[in-house]
Amino acid sequence: MVGGGLAGSLLAWRLARSRHGGEVDLVLGDRCRVDATAASGGAVRGYETHPSQRALAVASLAELLASPTLREWGGFRPGEAVYLPAPGVGEPLAAAVAEIEAALPGSASLVPATELTRLGWADPPAGAVAVRERKAGCLTPGRLRDSVLADAAVRRRVRLLAATVEAVTLRPGAGPRCRVAGRDRDYDQVVVAAGPWTGRLLARTGLPAAGYRTKSIQYAIHHVDGWRPTQFVDELLGCYGRPEGEGSLLLGVPTDRWGVDPDRPPTSPELPEAAVRRARTRFPRLRIGPAVRIVGAVDCYTDRPTLSLTPVPGTGGQVLTFTGGAGGCVKTALAASRDAVTRLVEPGDRSALMTLGPREGQP
Repeated sequence: MVGGGLAGSLLAWRLARSRHGGEVDLVLGDRCRVDATAASGGAVRGYETHPSQRALAVASLAELLASPTLREWGGFRPGEAVYLPAPGVGEPLAAAVAEIEAALPGSASLVPATELTRLGWADPPAGAVAVRERKAGCLTPGRLRDSVLADAAVRRRVRLLAATVEAVTLRPGAGPRCRVAGRDRDYDQVVVAAGPWTGRLLARTGLPAAGYRTKSIQYAIHHVDGWRPTQFVDELLGCYGRPEGEGSLLLGVPTDRWGVDPDRPPTSPELPEAAVRRARTRFPRLRIGPAVRIVGAVDCYTDRPTLSLTPVPGTGGQVLTFTGGAGGCVKTALAASRDAVTRLVEPGDRSALMTLGPREGQP
């Protein structure tokens, strides 16, 4: 397993808990770099406009809420979420709400413009409808990743390697070979879960790397005096946010900077300023100050809409990637890693798919 972000760590951990998971080397990479896991805002909810993304987000949230251990590991903080999609985006909202309700009864409901006004939203367009979730919240992705790695480290079939993969070589009639910290290691399969570094590693080793794109992700933390909105996404104005700690608000706007160097995440002061303008327009009660901290990272996007396990063409299934989708895998990584295990081990093995109970995290 190449990459010690949240996606790769969860997949290695689930394989370690599976009866048929085999032995796993998890090559952590350069932990000094600020990756997307460490920089993620950590918001979790069930609603997503794309049905495949939504199915994974709902399943991930259901597992998180059912597991005291995972909630503790991730430092989960419960809270409401409101998502105002652009008109015509995604499936009919009633069907999406029903899907969330089936997994999390009492969580999701439709919110018309009049109710948005009561929640502190100003000037929602007539006929606007949002999705409100009462069983949402946020976690600290880096904390969840580190907790998962700590549990995996004490399991006999997992080795954590504090190194980087220099090359992946295909060998006719044998499994792939990885060069790790100057040493060749032979494997049955290699999964590249290196986030925005995935395409670079594939290209450097001569494997097909088309379709892996990098994109700048940025948000800022602002001090707020008094009232704050709940976690929200406003696709009409193009901004998102959530409460952060005591008296602060995480706030951001989508970026359009593609093809950026994952080793040099860009930050721009113009983006926090734009986010503040839009937030003030939508929430007139909000008394928000300038950014006290700007966070920049780089995420991986692919043509696939979800985080999923994908064979690299021409490798006969010996080299796969586990990255991409639409970025921001925190909402979907739990369920996506469970799905990936079923493709890597025997289909009849259900032990890797068990929800983690209060004490199951203990070795």
